[in-house]
Amino acid sequence: MRDDLLLVVDMQNDFVTRGGALYFQSAEDVKSVVLDCVSSHIENDQHVIFTQDWHSSDDVEFKLFTPHCVANTAGAELFKGLKELVWNYRYAYFIRKRKFSAFYGTDLDEILKHLAPKRVEVCGVATNICVMYTVEELRNREYDVVLYENGVASYDNSLHQFAISQMKNVLGAKLEKWR
Repeated sequence: MRDDLLLVVDMQNDFVTRGGALYFQSAEDVKSVVLDCVSSHIENDQHVIFTQDWHSSDDVEFKLFTPHCVANTAGAELFKGLKELVWNYRYAYFIRKRKFSAFYGTDLDEILKHLAPKRVEVCGVATNICVMYTVEELRNREYDVVLYENGVASYDNSLHQFAISQMKNVLGAKLEKWR
């Protein structure tokens, strides 16, 4: 097993599947990249961590955004192809989170300390929200981060570009294209 791991951020039905509560068209562009990236990591027996927005029906976040990813609903599940791919994968971890950062109120920090990756590769949605705030926390903990630029998307292209710039130029994440 290599010393890298993949962190897949919020590839859930409510964001990336048509009809989802906060679906956005550019999410379609990253689904195949995410599937290919996850497949490659599985073939190499690498750890893959999946974050999932996981809200109560009365979550305070719904004052800012349409209700989405309510716990135990279809909208909170990983999108179909991804869910099928990772079913029973022995090196998969699932982080259910209530806030933008995958570290807040979760055991992600402990998992990463235990796995001790040399670098963390990141893909998912939305670039300017959960991806960026999670990358910021990874960099605060001094992990080397590779952001797959073609594996992230946002509902707003200008915010997407801003977040990419911030993660590269301020946080020091390395940008790469997945294959």
